Amino acid sequence: MIIKLFLGFIVLLIIMRLMGKRNLAQLNAGDVIYLLVFGGILEGSIYDEKIKYWHVILALVSWSLIIFLFEYLIYKSKKARFILKGDTDVLMTEGDIYTKILKYNRLELDQIHSIARNQGIFDLSEIKNMYIESDGGFTIEKYDNKYPLKEHDYEIYELVKNKSINENILKEINQDEDWLYNQLNKRGVHDINNVFYADWSFDRGIHIIKYK
Repeated sequence: MIIKLFLGFIVLLIIMRLMGKRNLAQLNAGDVIYLLVFGGILEGSIYDEKIKYWHVILALVSWSLIIFLFEYLIYKSKKARFILKGDTDVLMTEGDIYTKILKYNRLELDQIHSIARNQGIFDLSEIKNMYIESDGGFTIEKYDNKYPLKEHDYEIYELVKNKSINENILKEINQDEDWLYNQLNKRGVHDINNVFYADWSFDRGIHIIKYK
C-alpha cells in the first residue's frame, strides 16, 4: 500500500506540473475532473490486493498522458480551449447587467453585492464592468473616482429589485411611486420592467441597473 501511495504522489506531482503554475483558486472544472479521476484510480488500487503495482503505474501513466493530450489541445486550439476550459463571461457593461449570463451562472443579486463587498466596493454604482472568469473568479472594473466610497460613507436604500418596487423603503425615505417613476424617467427609463435593480442615496441620488 505504501508503494502505491508513493507512486500516486509522484504522478500527482507530474500532473500538477502539467497544469502549470496555478494555485487552487485558479483550478477550473477540467482540472477538478483530472484530480477526481486520479484520486479514484489511486483509491481503488490501494485497498485491492489483486491490483499489482504495474497495474497502478499503467493506469496513472495512461491518465497522465490523457491529461497531457488535453492540455496540448487547449494550448494549441482556441476552440478546444473554449470547450474544455470555458471562457470569460461578461456580466456587466457600463453599469448594466446581462441577466441571461446571471441566470446561466445561477447567480443572484445578493451574491453580486457580496462579491463587490469582498473587493472593497460597497456601492454598485462604482462598478463599470464585471467579468466571470473561467476559473469561477470575478474581475471588477470600476468607474474612475478620485474619492473611493467606504462602507459607512452613506446609507443606500434599495428601491427596486427584479422589477419589484420596495414600498417600505419608499416610505422610509418619505417618497412614493410617482417620485420613483419621475426619477427613472429623468434617467431615460420609462418602464419598470426594464429595471433589474435601483437604489437611492441622499449623497449621489438614484442608481439604476438595467436589463441587457
